[in-house]
Amino acid sequence: MSQAATPQVASTFTFKSSDDPILRAQPHRLATALIAHADQKPRERVLLYALVFALAPRRCLEIGVRWGGGSRIIHAALSDLSQGVLVSIDPSPALEFDWSLIADRATLVIGSSPADLPRCRAAVDAPFDFVFIDGDHGEKSCHADLQGVADITAPGASILLHDAYHPPVDRAITRALRELPFADVAMPATTRNDGLHVESGRTMTFGGVRWLRRT
Repeated sequence: MSQAATPQVASTFTFKSSDDPILRAQPHRLATALIAHADQKPRERVLLYALVFALAPRRCLEIGVRWGGGSRIIHAALSDLSQGVLVSIDPSPALEFDWSLIADRATLVIGSSPADLPRCRAAVDAPFDFVFIDGDHGEKSCHADLQGVADITAPGASILLHDAYHPPVDRAITRALRELPFADVAMPATTRNDGLHVESGRTMTFGGVRWLRRT
């Protein structure tokens, strides 16, 4: 004699989210990535904001300021998170805004990388956990930047390099991965830009963002 099937009661699963305010942060200043004057394509600017916003670093370093657009983008993401500071270094920035507008979280160091990177490190009194490199694009200079960054970053730190498709930058990254404590993560912005050097008529390749991790 068969028995009646036992009714199956659906199990319940209730998750109470953490009250950590960093999880509830909203990207209110994302538009800064589109309006700030930076030598980056729109996809690269949005990526910079998004990675800072997603990774929530405590101490950011920017090598190469120029117009200050990258500084504004990083500052916007940190401000939306309500945490973190930025130190930016450039020997002769050509700012198009008043730095005091972002001085609540950002410090500008007039100096050269890697020689003056210890001054940047001293400004935060701890290793950096996020670095954006968009300085001199020569192979020797870029490799020197990475050497300097290796000494002032914490293990696990994220390092982004702009114009990673530019052959000298690409060679510097390849050498750094072989010689320095970095691991390759990804090319999250595949914005290869095969443009024209107007004066010579030669094709030159720039663009792209490479993501490394400090080991």
